[in-house]
Amino acid sequence: MEQAQQPSLINIAMNMGAVVGVYYIAKFCLFPLSLHSTLAAMLFLGLTLMVPFLVYRLTKLYRDRYMDGYIDFTQALVFVLLIMGFGSLLTAAAHYIYFAYIDRGMMVEALEQSIAQLAAIDLSTLEGIEGVETIETTKAQFDQYIGMMRTTAAQIMAMTPIDMTIGMLSNNVSWAIAVALPVALIVRRDKTHG
Repeated sequence: MEQAQQPSLINIAMNMGAVVGVYYIAKFCLFPLSLHSTLAAMLFLGLTLMVPFLVYRLTKLYRDRYMDGYIDFTQALVFVLLIMGFGSLLTAAAHYIYFAYIDRGMMVEALEQSIAQLAAIDLSTLEGIEGVETIETTKAQFDQYIGMMRTTAAQIMAMTPIDMTIGMLSNNVSWAIAVALPVALIVRRDKTHG
């Protein structure tokens, strides 16, 4: 009787990376809603904060199912980076489709609405509140903040869908590195130390 061949690290990482990618895409579906809804924005943030726990569970599953319960730090680190990398690539396709065919300027429009609402705030109502500097200083700082937001909106407007996608892919890769280190430290289990 032939023994079934164990799948390779890359195959396992691609399959689990698909899970991460689907999670990222489902989470990203909240992004357009979060531009107009605080609840959707909070849910989006909450799901983003759950990513390390998802990656931990997948890496632990890999360790227990395919590595006989043992994995060193380097193996865990490589595995986490692979699954998050594959997930990020899958998500990049969804990001491109969204920015190229669905968004049609909604993100910039929502940002401009927020800027207009901020610009309409009457800061004179803050006069006399303890801890508030002079109204002139506060207004100058507020105007500077609004100016920065307008600059950001102009920069986003100038970006192509591929620019937006590459920017988000870059963010996901940075996030992968930040998540990989602690997850690899927690999941590692050497044969010598149990």
